[in-house]
Amino acid sequence: MPVLSTVGAASLRAFGAFRAGGLSPFIVATGGTVYVDPTDADYKIHEFTSSSSFFIASCPASATLEAFLVGGGGAGLYGGGGAGGMVYEASHPVSVGTYGVTIGSGGTSGASGGDSIFSSLTALGGGSRNTAGGSGGGGVDNNGGAGLQPTSSTGGYGNAGGNWTSSGNDGGGGGAANAGSVPAGGDGRNAFIRNSSGVFDPFAKGGYGNLNSTSYQSPSVVANSGNGGWGGGYNGVSFGSGQAGIVRLRYKFQ
Repeated sequence: MPVLSTVGAASLRAFGAFRAGGLSPFIVATGGTVYVDPTDADYKIHEFTSSSSFFIASCPASATLEAFLVGGGGAGLYGGGGAGGMVYEASHPVSVGTYGVTIGSGGTSGASGGDSIFSSLTALGGGSRNTAGGSGGGGVDNNGGAGLQPTSSTGGYGNAGGNWTSSGNDGGGGGAANAGSVPAGGDGRNAFIRNSSGVFDPFAKGGYGNLNSTSYQSPSVVANSGNGGWGGGYNGVSFGSGQAGIVRLRYKFQ
């Protein structure tokens, strides 16, 4: 539930919340980076790449919006880091008030990623090696970590990290689309809400592990992608950090 705040009529008018017949029949909100959906000019999208607030000044009864969240990716440590969990809800209920938005940080130095949170929705951070998370970290001398996102109360997308097979053959982290293997990380999924260029861009790829003691610097470093970090280590490649997550919210505004 939002933290409800008292808003005077003058403040509501400043947000354009009143129409001739009373309160707006649409959501009126601020927060994050705001853009009109390039494919449908009746919809606004708010994108959050750092922790902040989403404020709804006015909305109709039983208002809903689309919510897309990705947790922070886990760091690589021989095994690849697991991707942040991915969550999408097509009709999330909202009301007037202020909602905190938390963006999960990417894991560093062998740590798991942080959770991304909006309202009652949580995209879990990805696991580091052998560790469960939104998607699990790759296995090192052990099985990969479990992918917790599909079984969390929020649902969503996440998969297990790949199991190691022998010394120097370490699992890749799980991704939003499938589990890690050796050495590949799991694939990501495209966003459910478009970016400002009108593209369903990819998120939540698992970090690669090692094959025959060779580390692969994959996936590429993309800010706020929720990607896991690569395993690094054996052949002089430094360990990869996970990438921070993201939140996008979409609703009809006219």
